[in-house]
Amino acid sequence: MSSAALSAMSAGAVNAMAAVGAAVIKLHKETVDKKPEWFWHLFARCEAKAARLAEQAANVPRSNGDATFIEVYARTLPELVKKALSDRERALH
Repeated sequence: MSSAALSAMSAGAVNAMAAVGAAVIKLHKETVDKKPEWFWHLFARCEAKAARLAEQAANVPRSNGDATFIEVYARTLPELVKKALSDRERALH
């Protein structure tokens, strides 16, 4: 995410994003260790997509703003990374 986008978010949302990101990275530590450059590229793409989806959800009428953002981001990022890793494994075999 751009620094401008991050500065527009609340500190709580940024902290939640960091916690979710750290958990996803820890979950896939083996991949990070084996192919760090590739993993960080994949992670950045997934993180950006999760943030876009969360931002869209947070701006829907009757959403709870930051709470909705955090919920959608926390649900989406792990799924995106898992799918991307799975797709790569299938492509290699």
